[in-house]
Amino acid sequence: MKKIYLVLVILLLTTACTGSYLKNLNFKNLNKKLDNKETFILYLSAEDDGSKTLKNTLKEVLKKHKLTGYTLNTEKLSDKDLQSLKQKFNFENSNFIIFVNKGVEETVLARITDVYISTTDLENELKLQGFIK
Repeated sequence: MKKIYLVLVILLLTTACTGSYLKNLNFKNLNKKLDNKETFILYLSAEDDGSKTLKNTLKEVLKKHKLTGYTLNTEKLSDKDLQSLKQKFNFENSNFIIFVNKGVEETVLARITDVYISTTDLENELKLQGFIK
């Protein structure tokens, strides 16, 4: 019994220490966030090599500034959900960051589409968008 408690404590500590700053989001929960007029950082990915570079940079910046962002893998969506998402955000290819303010993307010009963006440039954009003070 002690071994079970020890394993549970280790798992709990490991999970607590690695706190996820970039949380996975499904299409249903994305729609809830939009309907609730929430403000958040959304990373749409197709999980290729370029997306891993952008994802890692985003994770690093989110962790540094103790921010939470959300990621949605567009490859895991049904055709219907993908079409609906494309209508909401008007895009062809994934692997970019959207800044949602009160449930809407105010401008496509603020999107981060450079998968090789530096942490400094990403931090500057997050400051400009009001996510970093």
